[in-house]
Amino acid sequence: MAKTEVNMPRFGASMKEGEILEWLVKPGDKVEKEQALANIQSEKMEAEVESLVSGTVTELVAEVGDTCAVGDVLAYIETDE
Repeated sequence: MAKTEVNMPRFGASMKEGEILEWLVKPGDKVEKEQALANIQSEKMEAEVESLVSGTVTELVAEVGDTCAVGDVLAYIETDE
């Protein structure tokens, strides 16, 4: 089993950070690749953070209301890959 980081994505060249508006999953949830995990808001837009892998959410690092820099770890997903 491998532990995969879910990081704050960059949705544009000028994006430096985003705020977690809502988690769509919780620890223990099974997720599929490309499934929406959270809604975030940056200075210019709202977007969904999607899973890059299939697996089980093991930890949500960021909380609703947290502002995280691009690249910061938001959550962990355990995979069989």
